[in-house]
Amino acid sequence: MTYPQGSDPIIALILATASGPWGLAWSALGVFAGYALRGATGFGAGLVIIPVLAFVMPFEVVVPLLSAMGVFASSGQAWHQRRHLDANSRKALVTLLGWSLVGVTLGLTLFAVLASRLLLNMFGVFLTAYALWSLRPKAPPRALPRRPVIIASGISGSLVATLFGGMAGPFFAVYLDALQLGRARFRATMSTVLFLLSIVRIAGYGGLGLYDARVGALLIALMPLMIIGMVVGERLHQRLSDARFQKMVALLLVASGIALALK
Repeated sequence: MTYPQGSDPIIALILATASGPWGLAWSALGVFAGYALRGATGFGAGLVIIPVLAFVMPFEVVVPLLSAMGVFASSGQAWHQRRHLDANSRKALVTLLGWSLVGVTLGLTLFAVLASRLLLNMFGVFLTAYALWSLRPKAPPRALPRRPVIIASGISGSLVATLFGGMAGPFFAVYLDALQLGRARFRATMSTVLFLLSIVRIAGYGGLGLYDARVGALLIALMPLMIIGMVVGERLHQRLSDARFQKMVALLLVASGIALALK
């Protein structure tokens, strides 16, 4: 890659990867919004960030970049909320991670053989389907058989996260909700499992050679927005109007998913 004479190579690399200054600004806004959501709920950053970044960056950059950012975000949350982990939370954490390793293995195998454009189109279809599913009328809560739920949550969540760089949280939430851990223990367990899952995925992406200068430069550039978003989200989590917010996000995801599926 060549750079204009007199330009900083790192800045030029960031701008080239993000499709220019406006693409970088768009990416920064997406990272801030995604991690504000993550700070408020304990998960959900990928729901916002992946479709935003995928419009301006190569998908093979988006996936390892978001996974690396997830390690930093989850480590801070997991450490801050560690006091809320009790015996039941730790048991759920270990069991969920066991099945997640199966999903990560499947995801890395598929990621290595599928073309980047196909992965992007698959993500668009998945995003649209997920968003439409989230808009369905909510049924009254009922007791779920825990073993089938944990197997499905662990494998599907980690498979999706490995293929697309994130979005394991909604799948894991199905199982953690069934355990009725309470809000504090739910967030602590979710942050810890996402942190450990990100480490495993990063090791796999590293083995595939996905961590290059583009990912490193963008990670440095976008980290401040991640931190600010997390802080804002932590302050706002008591004020969220869940139903209205979830409906708005779902409608945006439908539009983004269709656009990415056709890109």
